[in-house]
Amino acid sequence: MTAVLLVRLSAMGDLVQALGAIAALHRARPDWRLTVATQTPFLPLLEGVPGIARVVPFERRGGLRAVATLRTELQRERYDVALDLQGNWKSAFVARLSGARRCLGAVPRQEPRSRWLLHERIQGPPSRHPALVAHTLVSALVPGLPFTAPRLCATAAERERERAALRALGIDPERPFAVVVGTDPRDPRALRPASIAAELAAAPQGLLLLGPAEADLPTPPGTVVLRHGRGELRRLVALGALVAAAGGEVLGPDQGASHVLAASGARTRVCFGAQDPTATAPPAAVALVHPSPPPCQPCRARTCRHPEGPVCMLFVARDGRTVSTGLPHATS
Repeated sequence: MTAVLLVRLSAMGDLVQALGAIAALHRARPDWRLTVATQTPFLPLLEGVPGIARVVPFERRGGLRAVATLRTELQRERYDVALDLQGNWKSAFVARLSGARRCLGAVPRQEPRSRWLLHERIQGPPSRHPALVAHTLVSALVPGLPFTAPRLCATAAERERERAALRALGIDPERPFAVVVGTDPRDPRALRPASIAAELAAAPQGLLLLGPAEADLPTPPGTVVLRHGRGELRRLVALGALVAAAGGEVLGPDQGASHVLAASGARTRVCFGAQDPTATAPPAAVALVHPSPPPCQPCRARTCRHPEGPVCMLFVARDGRTVSTGLPHATS
């Protein structure tokens, strides 16, 4: 039996993007044993994913002790192949740490010199889109695999708990409802308050989704707010499933929660400001950009340098321009 290690340590949305390629590999080679190495907070997203036999956690802030623990856990198995789905020094190091006979990664890479840790370098997409990189690498093992969209599934119990949480907020989960993903406004990718307020006002039923990092984020008066805490990523999967079942819709920025909701089946619109949709857009989502974007778009800066702030995100979603992500047609 062939044992394959797939390394995708971060970020949350990028890990979700890689799940389509993992599913395609499992369908083509169900006899192969697939292990995924990722950061500890993202482990709940991999619960129940078909084809993943084992998950190896990595504690990012654990220092040398965490590296030693990771090495011990990895070397409990003998891997035939390790795939670096991320493309930086840390992920390439983890792939080599596994002791796999072959370590493969795509070029170009996020950190180009990390390619020297690989045994084999595979020509990947110029955009380095995480779904395309993952597809390229699994296709190097099994040529001809179809490009597959990521899919997350909630259990019946998880969906029922989330239904109860929505009803407690006054949302009828059996009727279409809108979810707007709110994040820290200091992040240049975040939806601006005007966009959030306009989207919620236009929805017969709408709620603002806030995560643990947005505990103190001010909200418009009368807003229905759904908060999920640390370690509650399964709630996002269940929420996405309920949005899909009710015929609702999600609007969010290019951040992890939007990717999880889209992969859970929810019809999703993602607003892109600084980011390039061809590099990160969820395969099944609609990508929206400013109708008249500033000349500095796209950029990858963590802090906006525009003198007026992140003007690329100053648009209401209904006025946004839909753009092609350039992704191939995905199978489910």
